[in-house]
Amino acid sequence: MEREVSVTGGGAHAPKNLYEDLCSYENLELAFKKARKGKTLKLYVIQFESELETNLKQLQKELQLLTYKPRPLETFILRDPKTRKISKSDFRDRVIHHAVCNIIEPFFEKSFITDSYANRKGKGTFKAIERFEYFARKVSKGFTRTSYVLKVDIRHYFDTVDHEILYSILEPKIKDEKLMWLIKVILKNHKTQRQGKGMPLGNLTSQFFANVFLNELDQFAKHKLKAEHYIRYVDDFVILHNDKNVLHKFKEQIDTFCTKNLSLQLHPDKSKVLNLENGIGFLGFRLYQHHKRIKKKNVKRFEKKMIRQRKWFNQEKISREKIVESFEGWLAHVSHANTFKYRKHLVRMFNSFFPLGEPIQKHNLTKHQNFLKKSEEAELKFSVQQTYLLFKKGKAAEEIAKLRNIKINTAWDHFANLIEYNQLSVWKALPHEKIRTILASINSENDPLKNIKERLKDNSIGYNEINCVLAYVKSKNRVKNVLYHINWYRKNHCLRKCYFNKNQRKICFEKFDIFSTHNTNLTMKREQFVDFSNNHLNICVLPEKEKKAYISWKQFQLIKSALLKNKIKKEDVTPPMATRP
Repeated sequence: MEREVSVTGGGAHAPKNLYEDLCSYENLELAFKKARKGKTLKLYVIQFESELETNLKQLQKELQLLTYKPRPLETFILRDPKTRKISKSDFRDRVIHHAVCNIIEPFFEKSFITDSYANRKGKGTFKAIERFEYFARKVSKGFTRTSYVLKVDIRHYFDTVDHEILYSILEPKIKDEKLMWLIKVILKNHKTQRQGKGMPLGNLTSQFFANVFLNELDQFAKHKLKAEHYIRYVDDFVILHNDKNVLHKFKEQIDTFCTKNLSLQLHPDKSKVLNLENGIGFLGFRLYQHHKRIKKKNVKRFEKKMIRQRKWFNQEKISREKIVESFEGWLAHVSHANTFKYRKHLVRMFNSFFPLGEPIQKHNLTKHQNFLKKSEEAELKFSVQQTYLLFKKGKAAEEIAKLRNIKINTAWDHFANLIEYNQLSVWKALPHEKIRTILASINSENDPLKNIKERLKDNSIGYNEINCVLAYVKSKNRVKNVLYHINWYRKNHCLRKCYFNKNQRKICFEKFDIFSTHNTNLTMKREQFVDFSNNHLNICVLPEKEKKAYISWKQFQLIKSALLKNKIKKEDVTPPMATRP
């Protein structure tokens, strides 16, 4: 059976005299300006530009006489984020690459689908992620039903692109034989283990031809498979659907198409059908229903980079300005995810590592609070959130059960789930006396409901109410990030205990900052944190018998409010043990 390859999707054929336009001095000059962008201070660019007219006319002459021969590629290994072999062209060859793309790109751009986002003007990583989030909401009907994602990666894509297949795709559009000769010269300059296969990773032409080559797959997915929710970025692509069986069928058909028509293989480990609710790794981010995060390996990689830069900075091998440029670029990248806490940590880390010059400013706390709220909500099912919305309107469990046509026990289970994830206060859901009574009968968070009920000996308290209070206990004992515990302790203890002792507060805050800088990813329970603060950080933590010596939180708020309104003077108020270190 013969391979069927054709560029579809519209777009006019290129004229036969394209090569003349490519060789024009104006096109070569424009190509030079594009090639030097961001590299104006490089020595090889300065040298080329010093005799710009001579160099461009020399290139023009070589192209017109068909004697142009690219120089050998400079190859090096890059291990960021994974080991890749990068081939770097000489600057004069890069000018040629831009000249080629200037001419042929407009004709192929018309045939590309909208949802191809790599190496295209007005597209890019973040546009692809926005499109993914839009498709996710659309397929799941606002995250109200279970949906799936087919995530596919092509194995060793750039190393396995077949030149003959690429020529068969290009030739119907490019009728100019001289231009095809130049394209073949550029592609053959890359030496590979398999003759006639592979493109150098790093060349502009390779990036463009990668899109042209996989446009065949784009057309197949959109027009043959009718995959409406399809997104591709180079060799990474996803398809969203609410039926996983359909996605498994798509995977088989795509695998067959790639093998038969493009001589490509799908990566067996990276090509799979995933549940949208569990989060999808895509283009360096982890995408969830209500938020997105940076991949942990990317976070660790950048922090290692900062440590290396600190070493070089201390050895005076790198300037602070260069480090700031890299740092601000990373901050801009991660700001597209819900990373307030992480960025705040990075800022502290940077100002500690590189103390010279103006410190980087911290970010708005409101964004962080919104992130915490969304990330907690993401742990809950949509049905639970619906129950919460009705509760906020003043509906009791019985009313919610009738309105939603669910069992009363189910509604109470939703309450317990909301309480455990700090979305609902148990003190708003149940009478305070009942809560205190139940709390006194609970020995641990793993205590069975039956045992608690037996110890209560109160028929007015049901299992559902006990379950809610038990969820409250679990929420207090949940393992959380140490930064969460530090913020909690500062707000609920340091501020109240040392409100009139700013020096002591400052000392404790500095201890917390130093500890959090070196233990960003540490998690523990609240009790463990309190014990650790007391025994290792020497933060003032009172025994139970001495807690009464401090004013209550309510009293503290009243005093603080009175001070702010200038109704009382600071010297007139002396809380018990306020000056205790």
